[in-house]
Amino acid sequence: MGGNSFMQQALVVGVNNYPFLKKEKLGDLNLKAPVKDAEAIANILEKYGKFKVDRLPKENDEEGEERLSPEGLIKIDDLQQAIIHLFKPHTTEETPDVALLFFAGHGYVNTKGDVREGFLVTSEAQFSNNIYGLSLNWLKKLLQDSPVQKQIVWLDCCFSGELLNFDREANPGIEGKQISRCFITASRS
Repeated sequence: MGGNSFMQQALVVGVNNYPFLKKEKLGDLNLKAPVKDAEAIANILEKYGKFKVDRLPKENDEEGEERLSPEGLIKIDDLQQAIIHLFKPHTTEETPDVALLFFAGHGYVNTKGDVREGFLVTSEAQFSNNIYGLSLNWLKKLLQDSPVQKQIVWLDCCFSGELLNFDREANPGIEGKQISRCFITASRS
């Protein structure tokens, strides 16, 4: 996989801005640390890990270098497409040997009936309108179907431990796949 050379790819996401959230649900509407933290992680991955890093939201600095945008907004569709490109690229040649997703921002859990679902909260989230962000259940299914053999998901948000509630069928190595997964979460479910 990944052609003739070993390929490591990362998607680093930092979401500071949540213009539609109500204070009573999450505390402070907007955050200050996620973009700074995500940029620090991106720089370390590039410098020491030799990862090719994509950033969301991104902008160019004065020197034309790509960096995370502290004012940028992240939409659910944009985040989904970037994660799909990371874990299920269009061609075998684009498939990395190692794929790492880092997300810093708000997390949320919605419970309806007996169904509990975690989300990576995106900028257009409006809980009163049932718009939460990217579903962790969707992410689990994508990881299950991914051809990437070494998958790393690092979540720096509340309720990130919801990702660890993987069912038996999601365990690595099932059905002849040689998959290694590493999950790093900032909190329990």
